[in-house]
Amino acid sequence: MSKSDRSENLISDFELAQLVRDLNREKMPERDLWAGIQRNILDHPQKARGHDQQIWMPYAVAASLLIAVASLMLNLFQGQPTSFQTQTAGFDQMQQEFVQIRNPMVEEFNRVNGRLDDKTMTVLHENLDILAQARAGLEQQVRDNPENQRLLELLLKIHEQELELLRRDYTRPSTTL
Repeated sequence: MSKSDRSENLISDFELAQLVRDLNREKMPERDLWAGIQRNILDHPQKARGHDQQIWMPYAVAASLLIAVASLMLNLFQGQPTSFQTQTAGFDQMQQEFVQIRNPMVEEFNRVNGRLDDKTMTVLHENLDILAQARAGLEQQVRDNPENQRLLELLLKIHEQELELLRRDYTRPSTTL
């Protein structure tokens, strides 16, 4: 085949792109592939990621404990009327448990996010301070008005927000905040 014959058989890039664009995009398989896919899934099970589970385990325990304490407190406040001292004692217990959960998380937060620049860490700590001030104000309001269920719910929401902020690893790129 001579050089001129080969050039006649070639098509331009534009024509090739147009032909590719005009192709049928969906092609049905010649046979049912699901049986093979299912067999491969069963033959090659995924390995458990023990390392990932170890990272999240303390947070899962902390969240579970917080939910349990919050449920207990909600049941106490919604149940039969109790004396002010009993409600205050239950509230004090809840606050102690929150502090026991929060303090190790603050240390872990500082350790994990310690590589961030000073300006970013300052902003993060300012946000934590804002939540702490809101928490302190709500704690006082709950002590002054122990029968107000809405104040307790707001306090629990502040607890959740503070723990969520402490849980995050801000050194990793993220698409959501």
